[in-house]
Amino acid sequence: MTDTRLESVREILQRRKSEILETYRAIGVGIGKEDDSYQIVVYLERPEDRTDTPVSVEGVPLKFVVTGPIKPLLPETR
Repeated sequence: MTDTRLESVREILQRRKSEILETYRAIGVGIGKEDDSYQIVVYLERPEDRTDTPVSVEGVPLKFVVTGPIKPLLPETR
């Protein structure tokens, strides 16, 4: 059984972040929680980049979320 506690998932994400971003053409990654387990959330710009097959990294499930383009918020000019 894979350890999906927060600290373990953080360590896996830190090790594999670049690979996940590149493999899935992701625009961001993070950690989410479902029930009592943590998972890696992969943010995608386009729906066609999402996979319908269950995917995991080192036993931690990946959840794909299509957000569309993400733009930084700029401070208001005064």
